Amino acid sequence: MSKERLSELLTELNAELNDAGDVDDDTRELLERLHDDIDRLTGETHSTAVDRAKHLESRFAANHPVAERIAREFADLLAKMGI
Repeated sequence: MSKERLSELLTELNAELNDAGDVDDDTRELLERLHDDIDRLTGETHSTAVDRAKHLESRFAANHPVAERIAREFADLLAKMGI
């Protein structure tokens, strides 16, 4: 797994949320922060990226199962990368 896969997942997640249309502002802000974390994957500790991905996963569990799966994959991938 790699940074390219993170970018792919972020694109998938954005597309899923745009299709859903009923995502609250707090969740969208959290997603933007996760995007920023991914963009800064150089040398900095990014445990916050994993935390944000897990938080998104829990928010999506009930209403957005595809987005939940993508967020879970994000968190798993970040953890495997040691980020």
